[in-house]
Amino acid sequence: MFLSRPLFFLALFALLGELILTPEIPFSYRFLFLFFLLFLSLFLFRKKKNRLFFCSLLCLTLFMLNFYSVNHRYRAERESIGYILPLQAVLRGKVMYVEEQEKKWKLLLSSCIVDTALKKKNSSLKNEEKYQKRNDLHFQKLILYLPKESTGEGSILLPLPGQICSVKGHFLELSPATNEGEFSLPSYYKGEGISGVFQAKTIELVRGESSPFAKEMFTLKQSLGNRIDALFPEETAGFLKSLFLGERSGITLSEKSLYQSAGISHILAISGLHLSLLGGFFYRLLRKIKLSSLLSSLITSFFLFSYFLFTGSSHSAFRALFMLFLRFAAIQLGKGKDLLSQLSFALLFLLWLNPLSLYSIGMQCSFFTLFVFFLLEERPGKAVRKKKEKALSKVCKKHALGFSKHPSLLLKFPAYLSKLIPCLLSTLPHRLQGSFLFYLALLPLFSLTQFSFPLYAPLLNLLLLPLLPFFFLLGAVSIFLSYLPEQDFLLLRLLSFSSRFLLNLLFQIFHLFMEKSLTLPFSQILLGKMQVLSVMLYFLFLYLLFFFPKTKTFFPKALKGRLFSPCLCRVHRIFLSLLLSLGFLLSLPLYLPNPPKELEIAALDVGQGDGFVLRKGALVFTIDNGSTSKNLFPEQIFFPYCKAKRIQHIDYALLTHCDRDHISGIQALLEKNPSISLSHLILPASALQDHRYDLLKRLAYNHGADVSYWQKGDELVFSEQGICLSTKKTAWAENPSTSKKRGPDTKGHQLHIRCFYPNDASYMEEANAHSIGCLLEYGHFRMLFTGDMPKESEEALLENCRETEASPIVDVLKLAHHGSKTSSCPSFLSETRAKFALFSYGKKNRYGHPHKSTVENCKKYRLFPLETAKLGEILIKTNGEQFEITAPQA
Repeated sequence: MFLSRPLFFLALFALLGELILTPEIPFSYRFLFLFFLLFLSLFLFRKKKNRLFFCSLLCLTLFMLNFYSVNHRYRAERESIGYILPLQAVLRGKVMYVEEQEKKWKLLLSSCIVDTALKKKNSSLKNEEKYQKRNDLHFQKLILYLPKESTGEGSILLPLPGQICSVKGHFLELSPATNEGEFSLPSYYKGEGISGVFQAKTIELVRGESSPFAKEMFTLKQSLGNRIDALFPEETAGFLKSLFLGERSGITLSEKSLYQSAGISHILAISGLHLSLLGGFFYRLLRKIKLSSLLSSLITSFFLFSYFLFTGSSHSAFRALFMLFLRFAAIQLGKGKDLLSQLSFALLFLLWLNPLSLYSIGMQCSFFTLFVFFLLEERPGKAVRKKKEKALSKVCKKHALGFSKHPSLLLKFPAYLSKLIPCLLSTLPHRLQGSFLFYLALLPLFSLTQFSFPLYAPLLNLLLLPLLPFFFLLGAVSIFLSYLPEQDFLLLRLLSFSSRFLLNLLFQIFHLFMEKSLTLPFSQILLGKMQVLSVMLYFLFLYLLFFFPKTKTFFPKALKGRLFSPCLCRVHRIFLSLLLSLGFLLSLPLYLPNPPKELEIAALDVGQGDGFVLRKGALVFTIDNGSTSKNLFPEQIFFPYCKAKRIQHIDYALLTHCDRDHISGIQALLEKNPSISLSHLILPASALQDHRYDLLKRLAYNHGADVSYWQKGDELVFSEQGICLSTKKTAWAENPSTSKKRGPDTKGHQLHIRCFYPNDASYMEEANAHSIGCLLEYGHFRMLFTGDMPKESEEALLENCRETEASPIVDVLKLAHHGSKTSSCPSFLSETRAKFALFSYGKKNRYGHPHKSTVENCKKYRLFPLETAKLGEILIKTNGEQFEITAPQA
């Protein structure tokens, strides 16, 4: 069925060629893509499609060369930014797009030249190569952030699209994703073809007048944005600005999270959906007023292209625009509607113009979703489905024309229903099966992008998407009427008020549906982040079960007519289809990430702070998790990490002390994340009378978590399966009745977590001084957690080890207080004899962590440094006998 679509094969070859050259993909997976490419080539060769075979190879070669060239240039630009990152520089470039944000302007510049020589070039410079690496650097695209203060009254005017400006400032460092599940800003900008971000201090126009079209477009956009802000409440205005103008700066983080959790976040961006709705509505409107098909196509194309430039030119919008152009061209040429070929052509065109768009999440989701949708139309049974859909459309069209011409035919409405209902029932099984397979094929996409599947998203899309045209219509009417002198016309005022009221009502309905859907059972199915190999196996089995051409039933043809009636055979096919679907659904956990069988300790890169997640079997045990350098640490790092690892329940959360850089993640979980539950909260013993812990205790009570207070002698013992065998508590425990007796010995290693500090529950003004110091033992592996303990507390911990005859020797030592000079005294490092020293701190922190003396002491006692600021997330895996340390995202 695909051999008649050469564009599909050309797009597939081009896509595989780029994937093979993508350096971020592991070599083993690139080898699988190469194998699949060879298989396709052999398939075309055996089918004797020589022309298509050679065209595909030519397309493969051209796109691979183009991708390699653009990717090489992009890497060179990124390296150039690395050379000049700490330096002041002068940037000169042409403004392409301007977007207003809360405190700054965001400008997209093209054809940029950057020079760090603020004065004239020194001819006596000896190192010419070093000079060339820092001056006269060319960049294709850069983002420029311009403070609003520099464009206010008494300062320069804001540059408009088309003008060339000169800017003094410096480049900003783009931090890559260093933890599992974290959003990668460099990858996002790479998908847009943007090399870096420049922070402006001063700006001046060099030359060039913006085109009248660009100036009017920018002025209109600003005017519409201000008008929307004046007409509607803040939340409604933010939604309408994203819907009409493509500006999402007015939408709060909680709003974005709500839309994403409900599974309809695509509404907030000017996507292909918006352009398709607008294009179809505008074209039909022009046809209704008796314009010719050619003129309607040209006017609609010009309108959509202007709107595409007006809203920022996203990849999904480009895809929809290009496909609409092809559709209009097909109408004029009298060709059929082959959406799969149109989508393939759009993919080819986009990959040739911007090969790096392959990195764009928006591009991946847009094209993948439509490819799945169109490929579902080609699954076995296409002829039968088309016949039934054609019969249904014929019945609807015939009676619709009859009703419009002869109103008396309404008396024949029962007869119309008698024909319509059987047609609807005949197409219903195919539509339900298509919807089921569509969302089943999208599960890996949800797993890789947001790690969960909103179960009621299909229903929400079905209910809310038909309301979008009303948003466009009511919003356009409200804005248009606001420009009219309505004070003298009661009818205009009434109409304006009614349109705004209805629009606000629709917005409230939107919110109500989303909020109610999230309160329903199983509203979010946690998937975790699937591995690439699991995704490949998933699609392979999905294809074999539901798409691979096969016989309709297992009954031999000779027996069908003799033993079984056609009705019974149809029942058998339905039963077999349901059985396959149920079996595939039950096998889904096999493709999702599973809990580790052995102990796994993840030291998250939290910036300036501490954060550890321990997992073994069903057990999830966290230590600290907070940050002061990353204000959105819970939302951007901790919660996404839990979702990526399929963590929806934390058994124990230990907080060493009350500093924000140790508790902010757990505090946010208790405050505003009902999707992750917590059973036990462990605090230092002094927290029992310390008012600094009152908020945490109140939040834990409201959450339903038990609170325990640890001091010297407390411990937890877990079996090989992660089940708590023993909980030794002191008299300070709030819930002594929850203590469990030591269970029977189990096979394998048990996990022990023992507290050796603080000594008692006495109050200490300095929070660091009562930090919990605990020792983790799993077989022969030992690791010591120290919080922010000062030297005096470290000495007390060693003394407690001597009293209990516990060995302080460990394999990994988490250095106290982020490597501060007030901790990690030489005697402590000498007695612990650790092989590895784990530093948890933020890059360029204002405290100077880790201190030079601490680093020198680690070298003196031969501790190998593990630094989260340099390595990102650090993962320690051990089976109790041996252990390995990796940095997955480094």
